[in-house]
Amino acid sequence: MGKCKYCGQDAGFFRSKHDECEKKHRQGLAAIKQIISSCFVLKEDFYLKDREIKQIAQTSFIDSATLNHEMCSAFDEAIEGYLNDGVINSEEEKIVARFIQYSGLSQTTLNANKSLEKVLQSKVLQDILAGNVPAPRITIAGDFPFLLSKTEHLVWLFRNITLHQQKVQREYVGRSRGVSVRVMKGVYYRTGGFKGHPVETTVMQRVGTGSVCFTDKYIYFASPEKSLKIPYSKILSVESYSNGIGLQKDGANDKPIFLEGINSWFAYNVIANYKE
Repeated sequence: MGKCKYCGQDAGFFRSKHDECEKKHRQGLAAIKQIISSCFVLKEDFYLKDREIKQIAQTSFIDSATLNHEMCSAFDEAIEGYLNDGVINSEEEKIVARFIQYSGLSQTTLNANKSLEKVLQSKVLQDILAGNVPAPRITIAGDFPFLLSKTEHLVWLFRNITLHQQKVQREYVGRSRGVSVRVMKGVYYRTGGFKGHPVETTVMQRVGTGSVCFTDKYIYFASPEKSLKIPYSKILSVESYSNGIGLQKDGANDKPIFLEGINSWFAYNVIANYKE
């Protein structure tokens, strides 16, 4: 007899759960997430819902690890909701701080999907929008491969960002489909085998992986393969993607670049405000 993974009772031959237990478990998870989400939206104290949350968890077979996972999910969605309305305001900051205290979750856990990082980046954007010198609110560990001027101020530092640069590739198409043969003296190849024509395509070619530094004047990139220093005033266009940003610099020989792994929401807003 198999045992139900939720209630621990016999579940029947070749079964690991009761359907009713699984349904109760899922409903409990949904209810807890709804409570936490409502606290974020309505600015209510999480501690006032603590007894209700614990009771639901107990009766819905929800262990502490699963509960923590659900709270992190609610936290991620709440931060996205706050940022969709603009930068996080002071009242929302208090709710975020209260949740961190209530949940007891580590910063590493809460930042698994970069949500905690986005909260700090929102504070930086507030400084920029207000015309103040931004406080980066980060601790730099390891090497800092950039030499900033005395009048420059650090905004943010990203690690492990991959630089791609546009490159034109040429290939020949339309050639006859035949076997490859070794070139030999005295062997004749018919002209029909040389009817291919060149076609040019543009691709984004990986250049290297390194660090990206945003200051109030420049964007820097440094890797063993390549280094860049781009003034905001020289940026013609910015394209925002889910996994990074694309930049086109003002210059006859400058090819479009793509910074993969960077927070496009934050980067786009920094560039847009310093370019004005």
